[in-house]
Amino acid sequence: MGGSRLPLPPKKIALELNAIFENATVGILFSHNRRLVQANRLCAEMFGYTLDEFINQSALILYADQDAYSALGREAGPVLVSGTSFRAETQLKRKNGELFWCRVSAKAVDPEHPSDGTLWIIEDITEDRALIDALERSTRELSAIFESASVGIAVARNRVFIRCNSRFEEIFDMPVGTLAGQSARRIFNTDEEFERIGEQVYSEISTGIAHRREQSFIRRDGKTAWLRMSGTAFDPAHPHAGSVWIAEDVTATHEAEERARHAFDEQQMIFDNAAVGILFSRDRMVERCNRRLAEIFGYETAELQGRSTRVFYLSEEDYQRHSAEALPILTAGRTYVGEIRVRHRDGHSFWVRATGRQVAGQTASFDLTWIFEDVTERHQAEEALLRAHEELEQRVIERTAELANTNTQLQEEVFERMQAEQRIWHIAHHDNLTGLPNRTLLHDRLEQALAQAQRGRHRVAVMFLDLDRFKSINDTLGHFVGDELLKHVAERLRSVVRAVDTVSRLGGDEFVIVLHEIATPDDAVQVAEKMIHSLAIAVSIEGHQLRVTPSIGISVFPDDGAEVFALMKNADTAMYHAKEAGRNNFQFFARKMNEQAEHFFTMENRLRHAVEHEQLLLHYQPLIDWPRRVVCGMEALVRWNDPENGMVSPAEFIPIAEETGLIVPLGEWVLAEALRQNRQWQQEGRPLLPVSVNLSPRQFRQADLVEYLRRILADTGQPARLLELEITESTLMHDIGETQAKLEEISAMGIRLAIDDFGTGYSSLSYLKRFAMHKLKIDQSFIRDLTVDPEDAAIVTAIIGLAKSLGLEILAEGVETHEQRRLLLGLGCEKFQGYLFSRPLPPEDADRIFEPPMLLSAQA
Repeated sequence: MGGSRLPLPPKKIALELNAIFENATVGILFSHNRRLVQANRLCAEMFGYTLDEFINQSALILYADQDAYSALGREAGPVLVSGTSFRAETQLKRKNGELFWCRVSAKAVDPEHPSDGTLWIIEDITEDRALIDALERSTRELSAIFESASVGIAVARNRVFIRCNSRFEEIFDMPVGTLAGQSARRIFNTDEEFERIGEQVYSEISTGIAHRREQSFIRRDGKTAWLRMSGTAFDPAHPHAGSVWIAEDVTATHEAEERARHAFDEQQMIFDNAAVGILFSRDRMVERCNRRLAEIFGYETAELQGRSTRVFYLSEEDYQRHSAEALPILTAGRTYVGEIRVRHRDGHSFWVRATGRQVAGQTASFDLTWIFEDVTERHQAEEALLRAHEELEQRVIERTAELANTNTQLQEEVFERMQAEQRIWHIAHHDNLTGLPNRTLLHDRLEQALAQAQRGRHRVAVMFLDLDRFKSINDTLGHFVGDELLKHVAERLRSVVRAVDTVSRLGGDEFVIVLHEIATPDDAVQVAEKMIHSLAIAVSIEGHQLRVTPSIGISVFPDDGAEVFALMKNADTAMYHAKEAGRNNFQFFARKMNEQAEHFFTMENRLRHAVEHEQLLLHYQPLIDWPRRVVCGMEALVRWNDPENGMVSPAEFIPIAEETGLIVPLGEWVLAEALRQNRQWQQEGRPLLPVSVNLSPRQFRQADLVEYLRRILADTGQPARLLELEITESTLMHDIGETQAKLEEISAMGIRLAIDDFGTGYSSLSYLKRFAMHKLKIDQSFIRDLTVDPEDAAIVTAIIGLAKSLGLEILAEGVETHEQRRLLLGLGCEKFQGYLFSRPLPPEDADRIFEPPMLLSAQA
């Protein structure tokens, strides 16, 4: 019988079971026919009863009400009948009416006869539920903070976003709810940037420190946003296992910093290139000076920084005397203007006009700005005049002694002396061609006019006048004719102003007019209109009937400046705006003109740098043949990815390129790059499709255009039939004969020609039919409102009819909706270009260029 155990007596088994029943840590209950038949003491106490009170009660006392009792019965009944255990968490009721959470487990004593009773195990989980409720409440609060945060928040694992708030998606220009599950590559502009920054991120967060950076992000509309990113790992030892990221949109701050930096750069440019010497001193020591000041005194700029201003004076006595003269004026907050004799580095003396003013600020130091102009030549002229005066005085004395009795001869000598003085003074202060006051006399008269206006509270107008296209007269007819024309212009300008006003010539075809004591700016308007009318009358010179038109800029004291330099500069700026406005007009200075001029200058320099350093790139937009559901070509569109400003809109930089002539090298690069890229695609086995390139007006008028086209086709190995040149309607109407000959020569090479933006120019149909064109592109301005504007619909209908009558292909630009496409098809246009099919895409997206997703879905 070795290892076998003897069975326990029934009585002992009953005692053991009873001990378990009474000492269990959970409530145990036996119910039968909806009554509480048996229970342990813990179960009764759990519900607030004594055991005697609890037994034989209706099971309904355990529930909040009859509905709760019935609901649990409906849920538990089918489970118990099946012979399996029923488990649930539910609220039951204590004796005092309080509801509390319980975890219940029940099983039929005999599944085949469920009416024989049910055994219930009941556990009070009130504290657990309270903890769960607290956790859920905290979770809800954290979720609310997460979603309402003003910054973007995201959680990533293995460089894949697990979760993010809506602000994070909004910052990165993505639809809400689309980023979860996406690779972090979505928030970078390029693969290279994604890989490079990824290495940097994990090398930092794996050491337990937070990663921080600012990055640019190109939105779907092509605009660049600047973002401040910070991230930390949940566990630095395993950085790929999870990290949290904060994103802030700091575009406004970045743009403000850029504007401030640009403003500084522009001021620095003005400082470095000013035609006058500029000095900033602190406590009589040189802090900064520009190149012109150093040149005036014979030094290098770096040599002067940190030196005492004593270096500019001939002696200590001169230094102290000038300080005593200037300091009371400067400390009173006024502007000091004076002419002083100073020392050149090589030791010789010369004269300068010094204009100084104290710099307003909170510093304890004494800061001054000075402007120096070399006026040595004028002083030499004055000294020559003085010497002549003294010589003549001496001659008069001598002649008087010799001819004491000859009054007539004495009078002649005096008259001769006066004439000589007047001639010398006139030469020093007037233009030798027109006889008008020169720059020196203009400055003196303008300073006098400003002083008088300040005392009498009057206005003074400064008018900067430049003759339009005067250079072409000089180049075509010679400088003699040009000089004669300038004399006539001077006379006519003098004829329309008052005797108290000043008409001066600065040089070339630039004139400055000072109108003294005007009541309102309207007085300047009347004078400007008279000048334009007077110069419009033809003048005959050497058998040539010549007409000139002026561009006039006007600044008014004190509104546009309180000093000569500011008024002259602002009038000059307004004159350039008059030229931009079409010439033969006048413009008043406005503050925004300086901002626009500075912006234009900055953009020109940055664009020139971009062209030279290959910061330009091409995007390609497919052209769609809808009936065949195929791409029938693509247009190459230039883009500028500025390292500092991101993607710059073509609408911003193309006009600057046109005006400055940069459009020629830029256009040649676009043509070469488009052909090179098309050849690369062909080598990759992609379809042979023509590429369209826009020719600017200046590019089209280049004398060597045809030769350049032959050369670039040969260099890239591309057949002429795969190149299409797009030329605007207005370009074609310039010099009809030359245009027709050039188009025929280009067409004979096999290159296709298209009229771009048709309908926006003023071409003559009689000329249009003579041009060797192949395609006509309807401008998107007519397509935009095609479905709602009857006039646009009528124009498009007429253009399509015209193209068909001339045997030209027709393509509609800017098609963005299915309604536009359907209406154009109904009108007879079957080729399209626009966002409906594809945006312009980089070469890396070649699959979507050659097979746009919208076209693939249409084929399906």
